[in-house]
Amino acid sequence: MKKIVVIGGTNIDLLAHTFDQVVLEDSNPGYINKSFGGVARNIAENLARLGMDVTLLTALGKDAMSFVSLAKRINLKLSYQQISQTPTYLAVHNKNGEMVVAVSAMEEFEKLNENFILKHSKLIEDADIVVLDANLSESALSFLFKNYKKTYYVDLISSHKAYKFLPYISKIHTLKINEVEGKKISNKENPYDIGQELLNQGLKSVYLTLGKNGAYNFTNKQTDFYQKSFESKMQNDTGAGDAFFAGVIFAEQENINPLKTGTILAHMTLQTKDTVNKKIKPSLVMSLVKEK
Repeated sequence: MKKIVVIGGTNIDLLAHTFDQVVLEDSNPGYINKSFGGVARNIAENLARLGMDVTLLTALGKDAMSFVSLAKRINLKLSYQQISQTPTYLAVHNKNGEMVVAVSAMEEFEKLNENFILKHSKLIEDADIVVLDANLSESALSFLFKNYKKTYYVDLISSHKAYKFLPYISKIHTLKINEVEGKKISNKENPYDIGQELLNQGLKSVYLTLGKNGAYNFTNKQTDFYQKSFESKMQNDTGAGDAFFAGVIFAEQENINPLKTGTILAHMTLQTKDTVNKKIKPSLVMSLVKEK
């Protein structure tokens, strides 16, 4: 089994859901769900629940000790930088489960710096795949790409943070982006043009997610592989993209369809109020891939 190291953010998610359509500048009746999130953390938890050999390198405050316990229960290897308080992500969703607005308080992730990377050099050197999110500082990313020639899988997280990876596109093996991020880093509008532009810059594989409109995988071998989304009642869309990427990585190791598997993982996550569906397990996912 290949060794996977995931480096990036863990945060506390506060996910607010309104009972009716959101009314701005007013108090909206609804409910709030609190759980652990973070792109890197979500990817790592999904991979651990899928039976992968995965280690998460992240930053945690003392308010996240229950996550440390969870990691032990699901066989997620964990090494972290102690910080004063775990970063927080707050998102407001409408009655359909769609995000209206979000606020990320992630300054503490600056502690995931060059010294933190150096401390974990052996883990990184021994990894077959290194998964990164854009919560890492620019200096940490520069140090990683300069000193470790690895198979990098990258999730850009947001268009605001995408610029950090622009100098290293040619060093990345696989990139997962949504439509907004894709347009920002490629200066193209059409999904096909986005994919081709990024391949021309040196990427081996690009996964472009379009929400309800499905997802594409662009490679040098085939540049228009498409998977439609699966219809379902959505509880919450936070974490769906992270589940998609974890599904892709899992499928590539198991030699099954990565686009379909990623879409199934995203579909399962949309049906739960948490950022990771706790029912995910290898046998269930494999059976769903065969059925759909």
